[in-house]
Amino acid sequence: MRSARHFTAAAIILDDRDRVLLVSHHKIGLWIYPGGHLEADEDPVEGVVREVREETGLRVEVIRAKSFEHPAIRVIPPPFAILDIDMNAPSSEAHRHIELVYVCRPLRGTLTPRLAEVGECRWVPALEVGRLETPTELPDLVLAAVNWVHAADL
Repeated sequence: MRSARHFTAAAIILDDRDRVLLVSHHKIGLWIYPGGHLEADEDPVEGVVREVREETGLRVEVIRAKSFEHPAIRVIPPPFAILDIDMNAPSSEAHRHIELVYVCRPLRGTLTPRLAEVGECRWVPALEVGRLETPTELPDLVLAAVNWVHAADL
C-alpha cells in the first residue's frame, strides 16, 4: 500500500552574507528550514511565505529566476527543488511529503520562534550547516541554493 502524500512548502532563506535561517523543529528533533503543509486555498508561494511568518516572525520574498510570463495569467514561480520525503517519524503516522522548496530572502521582521513548533531560530553560515543535526540532504541543498543565487546573480 502506498503512503499518503502531503504537499508542503519550505524556504531556504538566505541573507546577504550567505547565511541560512534554520529552525530547531520539535517533532523531528533536527535543524531544518521553515515550512509546512499547504492550506487548501493557497498556492505554494503563499504557503511558504505564511509558514515562514508563522514559524519565525519574518516576512520574506521568493527569489524568482526568469521564467515564463504572460499578461493574461498569473504565473506561480517554480520552486528551486521538489523533494519526496519519507516522514516515518515516531511522532506521526507514516506518510510522504512532496516538498516544494523555495529560495527566499528576508524582508523585515524580528525573529520570534513559534515555540509550539520550533524551539529556536538561528542564522547559520551556509558552509557550517553540516555541523548541525540536520536531514542528510540539507547541507548540500543549502550550498546548491547559494551557488544558484550567485550564478544567476539573483
